[in-house]
Amino acid sequence: MESNSNEIYFNFSFYALNLLGKQMYTNKWSAISELVANGLDAGAKTVRIYINSIDKKNSTIEIFDDGSGMSYSDLLNKYALIGRNKREAGENLSDKVKGRKGVGKLAGLYLSKKYYIVTKKDGVESSWVLDSTNVKASDIPKLDKIRNEDVAIDNEYIWSNYQHGTLIKLTNVDMTNFAEKKLEGLKSRIADYYLLDDLGAQLEIAYVTKLGESIVYQTVKKEVAFHNFYGFFETTEGLKSYELKKSIPIKTRINEGNLTDLEIAALNAKEREVVILTPDKISEKHKIAGEKEFIGVDGERVTRPYELKGWIGIHATIKKDEADKNDTRFMKNGVYNSNRLKLYIRDKLAIDNFLELLGSTQAFANYIEGEISFDILDDDFLPDISSTNREGLLMEDERVKLLSDIVSPIVGRLIRERLAISNVVKADAETLSQMKLEKERKAKEAERKAKEEERRAKEAETEARIQAEKKSKKLDEENTGLKVENSSLKNQNNMKDILLSESDPKRQKLLVHELTIISNDLIYTVEDLASDFSNSKEWIRILPHLKDLKKYSDKLATIKQQFLRLNNYDIIGKQTIDLKSYVRSYLETIRLSRGEIQINIGSTPYMSKVEIFELGVLLDNLITNAAERNASFIRVEFHDQTSELHFISDTGPIEIKPVDMMFDLGVTSKKNGTGIGMFLVKEICEEFGWNISASSHQNIVDFAIKVEVKPK
Repeated sequence: MESNSNEIYFNFSFYALNLLGKQMYTNKWSAISELVANGLDAGAKTVRIYINSIDKKNSTIEIFDDGSGMSYSDLLNKYALIGRNKREAGENLSDKVKGRKGVGKLAGLYLSKKYYIVTKKDGVESSWVLDSTNVKASDIPKLDKIRNEDVAIDNEYIWSNYQHGTLIKLTNVDMTNFAEKKLEGLKSRIADYYLLDDLGAQLEIAYVTKLGESIVYQTVKKEVAFHNFYGFFETTEGLKSYELKKSIPIKTRINEGNLTDLEIAALNAKEREVVILTPDKISEKHKIAGEKEFIGVDGERVTRPYELKGWIGIHATIKKDEADKNDTRFMKNGVYNSNRLKLYIRDKLAIDNFLELLGSTQAFANYIEGEISFDILDDDFLPDISSTNREGLLMEDERVKLLSDIVSPIVGRLIRERLAISNVVKADAETLSQMKLEKERKAKEAERKAKEEERRAKEAETEARIQAEKKSKKLDEENTGLKVENSSLKNQNNMKDILLSESDPKRQKLLVHELTIISNDLIYTVEDLASDFSNSKEWIRILPHLKDLKKYSDKLATIKQQFLRLNNYDIIGKQTIDLKSYVRSYLETIRLSRGEIQINIGSTPYMSKVEIFELGVLLDNLITNAAERNASFIRVEFHDQTSELHFISDTGPIEIKPVDMMFDLGVTSKKNGTGIGMFLVKEICEEFGWNISASSHQNIVDFAIKVEVKPK
């Protein structure tokens, strides 16, 4: 069949055209964007998109532009020729022309079985219709010329003022499953398909959904939440970074348990400086621009320039409510998500999300958003890279591999920056939590000490009253005064008499028995708690309380022991005693199940002010520590020249490194140890103004206590 002035035939059957249309487009937006691109290729300064969805199943779409328009010859030799490559047709076209395959007009058939073409060129307006409503698959498609007035154009009031251009009217378009409900969503959708800043043309869109609703066009603009970016890369300095905030809050999802909502809110409100990256800060191996050899259209290698342009950012947050506080332009809902790395070729969308091609599964990968262009993917001197589906690329092409090599380090660096600041925020939360815990611990310790001082004061008052009564009774009965002993021993008393005002052996045995049971139960409880919690998340939190419990259980055990060991020391508060005499009498009552205690401390008195029970806890822990490690001997020495008290045993070598860590709370080398005993030893030394250190040589371990109080 031949075309004539009233009929123009395609050289494809309807079956072929419909088949191609279904393969090339998977959604209505990609087809609409193709029709818009035809107007842009025609040199239009404005392209308008009008959608009437009052009847969704039978919607109307009008796409019209003020481009060059088409004559009869253009329709015959260009529009109706499927597969015509306009770049090879000898026409003087821009290097930004998007069409290449000559199949873009099939987008009309994808959307509608019947559509109209109204075009103006050189003062001539003509109207045509392609109607495939009642045709056979083997029929040859054709454009039928109709009268201009037979086309009911909803936008006639605008179109009538055009001197040149083309209008495509699509009828009975099924928009039943069209997800967009608002004009803003439509604008965002169409904006995604183009690099609007580089088009040299304006896109406008109108959307009518109700009878009587006015047709109002709004300019299509990019809505990018630049104020929600934490990290940002741009190929040219100042390209889009001027849109960013200088700093932005990064929220933590970590709640250490002891932080209040207000404390978390204050931490989350802290702003962090936005990171801006340029090409010189990324990969030296893969430059964003240069020259490279590729396989040309004739199969020979050809050198062509390439350049990546655009920007890539990583969001501070992708939670809608949080992101909206940073930037209300952030869009994320059930049908639209702005977090995509869009790839453009010749200013038109080629890949909706290039991240999927990179295959990145890193944390924060879904925080990436960007717009990049790489026009070498559609270079006239290189083969067509588009897949049969107009919305894809041939992934095995070397140009795609080059783009992946360039983009991957950029995305990786942005993700590392976001992960790093997340770790900083987490560390800040943990530090704040530890500071709060330490403050609470110190407050409790101060409260405990205050109560202890109050208890001791009451005990001292009671003891003073008891002693006064005893002295008065003795004076009355014996009518003699007590001899005052030498000044160094004047404050010492018989501990048995202090603790048991009545010399009743049965009561003494009963009290010692009860103290033994209680102290043993406390020791077992501490060990059980240490075993249960040492490997749990609660260990750090419970450790200060466990330390106090251990200290009091040790002190109770010491009190019990001193019933049996001491005869002549006051137990109330700090007293000045002969340290050597006390240590000797204390150690002489101890019997080890294995080995022996060797005492070598000399006889020259050494006076020191101590709290008797605290000193007993210190000695018990040092002796017990060595005994539990199966010491065959424990040698206790006092060096007069250096004022040092040494506890030496064959329990080495010390496994904890550095050695001084053994005095830290919770540190132990024993299987079921609490890590509290040595901590208490150091704490008591510090209370007395002493210093303790540990050292080992081969199997010999030496604990040296530097007694700071000098002898008188």
